[in-house]
Amino acid sequence: MRSVSTADSIKADASSICVLVVDDEPIIRDLLRVMLGNLGVSTEVAENGVVAQRMVLSGSYQMVITDINMPEMDGIAFIKWLKKRKPEIEIVVMTGYDITEDMLETIGDTAASCFVKPPEQVKVRDMVQLCREKIRRQI
Repeated sequence: MRSVSTADSIKADASSICVLVVDDEPIIRDLLRVMLGNLGVSTEVAENGVVAQRMVLSGSYQMVITDINMPEMDGIAFIKWLKKRKPEIEIVVMTGYDITEDMLETIGDTAASCFVKPPEQVKVRDMVQLCREKIRRQI
């Protein structure tokens, strides 16, 4: 019996990625779960950065979509933590507010994309495609 190499498991993951959605609004979490599901993406959800930290440490995610304004731990603190622990995870930032220059400076180059809620299906599809392409390039 042949053992599965790391390259084989990455190759398998290139088409089927797992995304963690972090948002304190249940309706946004549900909307993204449906949108991502329509794209064949496995999706898990967390209601804030503290819960998301535990999930990241025990799970395997290729992308995280996180809100900025959340209770207990906001998105900026979560992103900083995530980049230190799992820099390979693609980060997408979403917010219910207008994206300002200050916000973009704070986020910096840590996020692959940033959008205002509610998410649009086309934007979500494009983010997933970029993540899949990034994984393929790593093979």
